[in-house]
Amino acid sequence: MTGVYLPYAVTEVYCIIFAVTIWLRLNSSLGTEHEVRQLRNMIYSYLGMLVTDVFWALSEDGILHIPWLPYAALNAVTIISVACGCYFWFRFIEDRLHFKFADSHLANMLLRLPLLAIISLDLISIFTGWIFFIDAQGHYQSTSLFVIHTAVNYFYLLIPTVYAIQRASKTHSRQERGEYLTYALYMIAPLIAGLLEDVFPHVPLLALNIFMMILILFLMIQNKQVFHDALTGLNNRRRLDRYLDELLPGASAAHPILLFIMDINNFKAINDHYGHLEGDHALRVFASALGDVAGRCDAFAARYGGDEFCLVLDSTARTPEEIAAMIEQKLQAGQDAACPYRLSASIGCTVCDHAESTPESALARADRMLYQNKMNWHAAN
Repeated sequence: MTGVYLPYAVTEVYCIIFAVTIWLRLNSSLGTEHEVRQLRNMIYSYLGMLVTDVFWALSEDGILHIPWLPYAALNAVTIISVACGCYFWFRFIEDRLHFKFADSHLANMLLRLPLLAIISLDLISIFTGWIFFIDAQGHYQSTSLFVIHTAVNYFYLLIPTVYAIQRASKTHSRQERGEYLTYALYMIAPLIAGLLEDVFPHVPLLALNIFMMILILFLMIQNKQVFHDALTGLNNRRRLDRYLDELLPGASAAHPILLFIMDINNFKAINDHYGHLEGDHALRVFASALGDVAGRCDAFAARYGGDEFCLVLDSTARTPEEIAAMIEQKLQAGQDAACPYRLSASIGCTVCDHAESTPESALARADRMLYQNKMNWHAAN
């Protein structure tokens, strides 16, 4: 029946307009440069799916008459765009939660292989019909091998979902738990929509659900800007205070909490000798190292102020000495060999093994240890 898919196409046109609106509002204040780039890539993939899907809907209605080869290519682009969106989602969550699934170049290449394989299969299928084909009536049909495509998509969705649920079960912060569960929902909502599209084939439920998740994600990240340190990408002092207010009242001997406070050694000299731009660069290098350590230890990292930073570890699985060594290792690994100075930090730590009504006393204890270690560093240098 002519016109059945016209509302489908119109709905997706509106989704295109809304997605472009979000894309235009993206900027680096929403997160790190890499996070924003991956979020943009997700929107590009979503737009690729929408635009080609609109042409598919109009062709199914007979409004457009597209020759066989371009029509097959359009369908290939649609399913490739969905796969790319899943991959970029994985990359976004990898950065957002600092779990760094693929640190090495080899691991990165292996991670891309499934995506490259199904992109190749989709393109070849234009001519071979392995994954999909255009039938005699000019309609798109998938084959039993399409399950390979689906498996790869859910591979990229499942790992971040499992990791986000794991993080949600461990954190004692309501705000962080809500964020992690939202990431898990990104997989569940499109999965339900994809199943329902078989029942309601003339409604673009998948497109609407993906847009809903992109919108929720955008609003959630935008709302977090008030707790975000724009220079370093870490949590700011306000977020740290709120996190400690939630966490420390539950501290006990059975559930101790490690609180670190640290600052960069000789930071004033870096500013004085190399300028404030170089000082900002040093802060970002240190913050990146601290963020990596936080991700590996399921810890909370924040910029306390100036060149001072905090790390909160809701576990005693690692000793303070191990954490300090990890920070030093990441710091040295993240520095340019040509840099004329070496970054290091003095670190103070306290173990919170009893309930504390405010964070001030715990911070003061850690700060006293930091002061002593700073004096020791000056004496040795």
